[in-house]
Amino acid sequence: MSKTDPSLASPSDPTTKVFWAIAIGHLALWMLICIVTQPNLPLDMVEMIYWGQQWQWGYHKHPPLPAWVAAGVWEFSGNQPWAMYLVAQSTIVITLWSVWKLSREIVSPWLAICSVTVMEGCYYCNYMVNDINNTIMTRPMWALAILFLYRALDRKTLSQRTFYWCLTGVVIGLGMLCKYYMAVLVITFLAIPVLIPRTRSALKTAGPWLMTVIAIGIFLPHFIWMVENDFITITYVLNRSSDAAANSWVGDALKRFTSPISFLLSQSAAVLPVLLLVWPLVKAGKSVSASKDVGAQTASPFARRYLAVVVLGPVVVYLIVSAACGASIRSMWGGPLFSFLGLFLLATFLVDQQRDEVRAQIRGVIRSSLFAGSIMAVALFVRNGFGPAVRGELSKVHFPGAEVARIVNQRWRQSHGTELEIVGGQMFVAGCVGVYSKQHVDVSGGLIPENNPWVSDQKMAQSGGMIVWDKDEFGAPPPQDWLTRFKNAELLPPIVCKSKALSGDVAAEVGVIIVHPQAVTQISEVWASQTHRAVR
Repeated sequence: MSKTDPSLASPSDPTTKVFWAIAIGHLALWMLICIVTQPNLPLDMVEMIYWGQQWQWGYHKHPPLPAWVAAGVWEFSGNQPWAMYLVAQSTIVITLWSVWKLSREIVSPWLAICSVTVMEGCYYCNYMVNDINNTIMTRPMWALAILFLYRALDRKTLSQRTFYWCLTGVVIGLGMLCKYYMAVLVITFLAIPVLIPRTRSALKTAGPWLMTVIAIGIFLPHFIWMVENDFITITYVLNRSSDAAANSWVGDALKRFTSPISFLLSQSAAVLPVLLLVWPLVKAGKSVSASKDVGAQTASPFARRYLAVVVLGPVVVYLIVSAACGASIRSMWGGPLFSFLGLFLLATFLVDQQRDEVRAQIRGVIRSSLFAGSIMAVALFVRNGFGPAVRGELSKVHFPGAEVARIVNQRWRQSHGTELEIVGGQMFVAGCVGVYSKQHVDVSGGLIPENNPWVSDQKMAQSGGMIVWDKDEFGAPPPQDWLTRFKNAELLPPIVCKSKALSGDVAAEVGVIIVHPQAVTQISEVWASQTHRAVR
């Protein structure tokens, strides 16, 4: 149990201002780097926006919440990239806040700051957050669920516990609307009554059942959509996690052994820097412990067990699933696993901070952590700013998407005197045209109707539209099917634009097909005589 209510910080506590300085500084630095070095929105962000503009209860890859957020912010901000980067960095600030608030309830104030700053060594919390996607949007929901469940189990009054049970249900439901692997944390939560006996009494109260009802209620509309769409998102997840199917029982057995190891190795780059940052403090604490002159600043047994379950439990679930099914766990799926790793290590291994050597190490860990974060910031700046010149080719964040969109719309208006309504073709280039157009444009990524149900071939043929692709990445000639599927398709001269990389411009060449509108009678004749197939 908490000795007091540590969520209420003392007004004179200097660490509160320190935390907010770190959080706001983190947000400002990484947001500025993205604004300066990413003149074009990243691939996932483009996809999120044009998905979200359709306001579906699901999309062929993922649940809908991140797409709704991206589209809503893009529209509300007047199509401002800085607003998108603000949202991306806000997901990490919420995660930092969750770690800090839970740390305040378990360890001393300055150790709580350490628990936050060591996250700067984890590239999931900085280097990889230059985008908005389902993985990034899940991270704050995961962290909030861990914080709120701890309070639901630890608060003294029934009303407080019930309040936090409900909040836990809300963030679990929202997390499931971000990405299905939120279920890994839910499975871990189910193990808590088994592994921590004192929590079993909570099952006799209404709290856990309220949490369950709320989470299911939030997720239910998307589940209904999944059923109506033949579980297309589950198929996508299974395809992503099964790289190459084993051709024999030997290969299958080997994959069940190698896949968990591969996942653990993939997470080492995220975990090792945090371990290195925390180690001097843990070492100092252990030396104090050895002297048997231990102060009172120790985490409670319940807190240590809870942290062990929520930090290590999801990793164990991933490994069991991978070993049992032979499925490959993608490295990015480990993104939310380690937000509380620093707190877990400090609460478990650091016994006392009331010694000069420990206090000195606290200051050292904070400085080292912030320095590590700065190194990550420089790395992203260099990658984005000078990558195209080194590679001699464009990255997505330097693609001249706004200029391509302007020219594509201009060509359509010159040909038909109306505003463009539909664009299809290569997902990223078509998405840029849709996102950067001043009017609403429906996007058919890949020209695959089942993945873009808002644009059928019949609608494209009737309304007309533009088909675009990056000739350097996708090939100079378009897929033949893109021309034969539409009777009035015409190949136009390519669009050549310069990128905006800091290190110098690289030209982008975009192939263009215009699909002239057909009369309804013509469309009926075409579809009666041909079988049309989407190109994947």
